Amino acid sequence: MENTNQSSGNKTNIEVESSKLKMPINSNMDEANKTAANIFNTQGEISFLKHIFTDQETGRQMSYAEMRYRYG
Repeated sequence: MENTNQSSGNKTNIEVESSKLKMPINSNMDEANKTAANIFNTQGEISFLKHIFTDQETGRQMSYAEMRYRYG
């Protein structure tokens, strides 16, 4: 089957610089989420991901399920 959308004129490339993205922080957020959002806004996506997958009390790497339990 032939793909009729192969010409470069039909492609849309959207690039978003992560440095321009900001995570909103509001008063209804718990402290863990406020801290994580602040790290995203000030240190970037890589630091944010490292933070949310690290247990802040022990330094242990957490599973995806543990991260979701803490941060929603």
